[in-house]
Amino acid sequence: MFSIRLGLRNLLRQKRRNIITILVIAFAFFGYLFIESLFNGIENMSFDNIKNFATGDIQIAHPAYWEEKEELLLENLISWNDELAEIIFKTQGVVGISPELRFSANLNNGIDEMGVIGIGIIPESYNEVFQTRDYFIAGSMNALYENKAIIGSQLAELMDLELNDYIILLFRTKEDTFNTIDVEVGGIVRTLNPMMNTNTVLLPLSIVQQSLNVGNNVTMISLKTSEASQEDIIHSLENRFQEKGLLIQAYSWRESAQSVIAFSEMKKGGIGAIMSVVLLIGMVGIINNVILSALERTSEIGMMKALGMKEWEIVLVFMVEATGLGVLGGLTGCLLGYLGVNWMVNKGMSFKDLYGEWLDWSQYGVPIVDRIYGSWNYSTFGYIFSLGVIVALLSSIIPAYWAAHKDPVEAIYHR
Repeated sequence: MFSIRLGLRNLLRQKRRNIITILVIAFAFFGYLFIESLFNGIENMSFDNIKNFATGDIQIAHPAYWEEKEELLLENLISWNDELAEIIFKTQGVVGISPELRFSANLNNGIDEMGVIGIGIIPESYNEVFQTRDYFIAGSMNALYENKAIIGSQLAELMDLELNDYIILLFRTKEDTFNTIDVEVGGIVRTLNPMMNTNTVLLPLSIVQQSLNVGNNVTMISLKTSEASQEDIIHSLENRFQEKGLLIQAYSWRESAQSVIAFSEMKKGGIGAIMSVVLLIGMVGIINNVILSALERTSEIGMMKALGMKEWEIVLVFMVEATGLGVLGGLTGCLLGYLGVNWMVNKGMSFKDLYGEWLDWSQYGVPIVDRIYGSWNYSTFGYIFSLGVIVALLSSIIPAYWAAHKDPVEAIYHR
């Protein structure tokens, strides 16, 4: 059709202005794709760090304890025994079990004192669920077999502690009496979860149970699961607990990650705002281009109408031109976005390099240390490209109709 061919040919006119419009659209698309990848990367890393270093995939606890789990009370505990372990292991989808006894304590290095979270664990069971063993900068997980403690790297720095130094943990027992654990530092870890690095002390479960005087009880049990549906596994576990008359429940890791979930919801709102700005930039660029083209070609439009071209055919010329700009801008933006996202996924962004200091995202409720990697979402490329072309097409209609609606005689003589 003549109108389509003419519209495509017009893309080669006013090359400088068209290139600027294409680049404006392209960089708007690039910014959206890059920021969306960054936010998705933060979300994915946060979720992985929570599961790999803090909660596992599922946690089992007494309902009353779960409601006040942040208080680290020694009430409503779980009796850890072979029968319970067998019940959990026989549940399809469970591949790792780690019983834990968490308690609040004050760590003393002989000079200073600091509040910490103590966790009594069984090393071989803990390794089935968590990845802490891969992040030692001194010592190893085997230190727990020697009745030593493992602490986080930032805690070690704050308290000026090194391997083989002695620490004292002061805490209240189940009977609300004071007790202490004197222990040697046998390992220092620097994990991807800042909360683990800052205020956590790992100890042998048997020593913690004896010192707190809680018998064979634990505060909760963390599970590693297969790719099976977590909801199905939780449902199966709770059915087994009810059959055995056990007053305990299974909870998804998401129930322990409310701050990160809230950040994820905030991210969606931020992405929506960015998308609105991107589309607005595209619309302004296209509308501006169409209006300028119409003003420059006023006589030409009048001549076309005088020769018998209908208004809708002239409108189609400008719509094709605007859509072409949207397509070229979208393709360029997607190419730049691909390069930017690929860099984020493979290289990541180090805030330590940018700011020259350690950035602790945990103060914002996000468990990420230093380097952040992006995440691929290929559907976004198709979505933003299609939406951009549609917006370019729609934003050209009104200014194109305005141009085509001029009286032929007035248009020819620029009246």
